[in-house]
Amino acid sequence: MELLRIDRLPVRPRPNTSLEVSAKSSFLEANTEAVDFCEMRDTHVIPVFLKDNEPAISHCEFVETVSQAARDCFGLGLFPDANIRVSHPVKGRVYEARHKKAQDLLHHEKTIYFERMAFMITIPEIQDEISGNLLELTVGGVKAFHLDNLNACKGGLEHFKIFIGFKNRVCTNLCVSTDGVKLDLKVRSVEDLYKQTIEMIAGFNPVGFVRNMASLTAYELEEKQFAQIIGRCRMYQFLPKNLRSEIPELMINDTQVSRIAESFYQDANFSRSSNGSIDLWRFFNLFTGANKQSYIDKFLERGVNGYEFTERIRHALDSSHPDFWYLS
Repeated sequence: MELLRIDRLPVRPRPNTSLEVSAKSSFLEANTEAVDFCEMRDTHVIPVFLKDNEPAISHCEFVETVSQAARDCFGLGLFPDANIRVSHPVKGRVYEARHKKAQDLLHHEKTIYFERMAFMITIPEIQDEISGNLLELTVGGVKAFHLDNLNACKGGLEHFKIFIGFKNRVCTNLCVSTDGVKLDLKVRSVEDLYKQTIEMIAGFNPVGFVRNMASLTAYELEEKQFAQIIGRCRMYQFLPKNLRSEIPELMINDTQVSRIAESFYQDANFSRSSNGSIDLWRFFNLFTGANKQSYIDKFLERGVNGYEFTERIRHALDSSHPDFWYLS
């Protein structure tokens, strides 16, 4: 398989922009917490398959495998450290401390692993710019152990989600599309995981994806149109099942819809313009910003859904007779 080369990808110097990067911004928030790779490697236990006590593919092996695949694809050396978020801790204790009260447990007597983990790694120097926003090529993945059948023996299918896309550096919003994700990746080994990651990266067209996103800046929603979309988004959650099946799926929840409406007026980077309109690039970033409040296991699906939803709006604005329920 031919390796990807940097000279085929958008590589630009860091632009001069008035938008400042938030040091506190994270690509995923909700109920997650940040964890260092070394801490995860040295202190987190690895779940095992119950019937033979063989280890599952650990979070650390997942991060290392995706990182190695990306390095091999792009012919690069070391990458920056992975940005890792975890949730749903599973706590335990060593056998010798089985009779102790919880408050009396010493640090070395406690065990922990996190059921869910998401990470992203920035590919150095592969960048582009849209509307003054610096975009950085990013790879990563999501792991949720509750999707695996750990009651079986080692060798059963283990579930992963992997992606390649762009991170908007001003806000760490993740921009992904269906061409850059595998949402139901099932593997039996680290070798399978590596191979599938290589195939995903090789099949991704970063230049085309950036061009599609850049074209969103040419389309604008009037405040009235934005309000209609938000209203229909709220209605979608309560539609009868037979009507909902005829409408493009919307995966964000009502709280996230409210966050989009709030950000339309208040977001420091992507709020409406002085005349009340908003271009689709900023609209898309309101969606990806709201998606940071998703649980880890729904994060990628909602990210892809936000891009597809924005693309459907663009096609509707292009049409003289749009057949798009959210704008009709």
